[in-house]
Amino acid sequence: MILKIFILLLIHTLSILANPLKNSGSSDKAKDFLVTELPGLYQNVPKDDIPTMFAGQLELFLENNTNYFFWKFSDREKIPEAKKRTIFWLNGGPGCSSMDGALMESGPFRIDRHGEVKLLDGSWHKAGDMVFVDQPAGTGFSFTDVFRHDLDQISLDFLRFLDKYFELFPEDRQNEIFFAGESYAGQYIPYIADGILKYNKAHNDKPYNIKGLLIGNGWISPNEQSLSYLPYSVQAGIIKTDNSMWSSILSQHQKCQKIVDEIDSLTDNQVHLVEVDSSVCEEILNMILSATRDRDHRSQECFNMYDYTLKDTFPSCGMNWPPDLNHVNPFLNNEQVQNDLNLKKSKQWKECSGKVGHYFNAHHSLPSIHLFPNLLKELNVMLFHGNRDIICNYMGAESMIKKLTWNGETGFGEESEKQTIDWIHHGKNSGYIKTARNLTFVNVFDSSHMVPFDIPETSRALIDLITGNYDVVDEKSQDDLVKRSFVTYPLGERQAKLQSKPEDKPATTSTSVVSSTPSSTTSTTPISSSSNSSVASDQADQTKESHTTSRVTRLIQLLVIVVLIWGMCVMYNSYRSRPSSIIKTRPSSGRKKNVQWADQLRQFQEEDDFPLHDNENRGFLSKAFSKFKGNSKDGRGSYAPAGTSEDIELGENMSRKDEDAASEGREVDDFIIESEDEDDRHISLSQDRST
Repeated sequence: MILKIFILLLIHTLSILANPLKNSGSSDKAKDFLVTELPGLYQNVPKDDIPTMFAGQLELFLENNTNYFFWKFSDREKIPEAKKRTIFWLNGGPGCSSMDGALMESGPFRIDRHGEVKLLDGSWHKAGDMVFVDQPAGTGFSFTDVFRHDLDQISLDFLRFLDKYFELFPEDRQNEIFFAGESYAGQYIPYIADGILKYNKAHNDKPYNIKGLLIGNGWISPNEQSLSYLPYSVQAGIIKTDNSMWSSILSQHQKCQKIVDEIDSLTDNQVHLVEVDSSVCEEILNMILSATRDRDHRSQECFNMYDYTLKDTFPSCGMNWPPDLNHVNPFLNNEQVQNDLNLKKSKQWKECSGKVGHYFNAHHSLPSIHLFPNLLKELNVMLFHGNRDIICNYMGAESMIKKLTWNGETGFGEESEKQTIDWIHHGKNSGYIKTARNLTFVNVFDSSHMVPFDIPETSRALIDLITGNYDVVDEKSQDDLVKRSFVTYPLGERQAKLQSKPEDKPATTSTSVVSSTPSSTTSTTPISSSSNSSVASDQADQTKESHTTSRVTRLIQLLVIVVLIWGMCVMYNSYRSRPSSIIKTRPSSGRKKNVQWADQLRQFQEEDDFPLHDNENRGFLSKAFSKFKGNSKDGRGSYAPAGTSEDIELGENMSRKDEDAASEGREVDDFIIESEDEDDRHISLSQDRST
């Protein structure tokens, strides 16, 4: 029985040591959020590619029952540049779940038609821990009794979430923090980042290490961006001037232009209705989609507002997209999946919550574009736009940036506007870049409103762009004009090249330096970054410390495993060599005998004649090898034998009566003692037979 218990404990211990999920270094409470099962996880995903996962509903406020749902993905074997980096991903809406991002965009899995997870090549969690958060409360699997009404409240709630999150994962508290998301996250992310910067100033003893923001097809300045609907649609060939509704659409465009002109005339930072009400300008898109729909009564198709190369049924016009949603919805509403994700309160998952949108009132908050001048003083901000998106198209973003004043200047400047930078990823022209004074704009080719959905591996390289993990290549054309490119590579490839050829590693240069040679390659600092000279050394120290800690941990684990295996062998050997009984089965004379196992006599080794003393002088390994071989130095078993002239009990020799009986040829009773005065402490033979 003892052996069985020991083996079970051993198996449990080994499973913990062998499983990085259990050995994550997180708080004990974090174990309640551990995710180890998902449909298809072990069948469809190679073992080494299964990320460490935590998920669940984290309580923020007990008094109003507010809980945020999060799902964290961490790569088991992180590349050096991905260590000590946490990326929080938010989807938009308002009220749309970030599980869109987790299961259809930048997360490690896609859901197949069988409702099982399958691996995605290009997941962002390879470039840093990804944490997808359903917020504000009521979105996705998050829940509350009190819904929020404005962006300032949402920012404060997320600060509360960060506090609770890092209580679960204190080892991540000093990580570099990035925020990423899309669409209406263009409002969420700047407000949350602004709240963090204010928090850091008030708590400079323990600030959050926030580094940058990546906003994809963001909804940042609604009226200004809506003014681009008509010119974008004309350029993309969606609508032509001979369309029957052209004059009506043009008239609506002019109304929007007047609103934007009025907004531009405002000089204060107060909330004005003309700026927060975007209904007039947004109507332009509705009119374009209606004017360009297929008039065939059988199809009634219209352009997909999120990817104009696709069509959808009218009036959805993209609301049924992306197609993966047909698999994600039943997957997240699967009772077993909700159990796997540690939901303490089960609820029906919906991609977007109408209730959250109903209670939220954007009229209470300034558009987030007003926060950018202060954010850009301290943070790198990247605005990336898929070039096939209509609703948050790249032309609207560029127009917005032209009017924005930050860090002493307005817009990117004439030079950047005239000559863009090519983005080359994995040898392919993947877009163009404009960058200055901590702000970077990227027009991403061959992608939609959801860039990671279309080109996941390429989209992951956006992280390399904002962190400076790219090469700068300048080439002179025949007319002596210099064309600059930023070159990114598949995961880990650039760092591997730099490490393999340290003698070729170029000196770090600013991205504003133009090479005088026809073609040159330089390493870079982060795009448009402020001076952060300590970052590289900090990362090197953190990487070195991580490697050292990892080696020590593994040595300790190996030692524990060896000791446990040795202990198991000892127990097994002892179990196998234990005699079934040392009591004879012939009829008892009624006399009683104190019976002890020989190994209990080891405490009396000083009185023994057989050489157990040698064992005491042998080392640990020598004793262990003897146990593995199942014998002692003298070749005897694990139990002490009786001497040739002694009884099996406490070292006492045979009595004189027994010796006389033996000499006369009579049978000797091996279990006779001379005294009966220890009856209460000894075991009778008859009792032994009955047990």
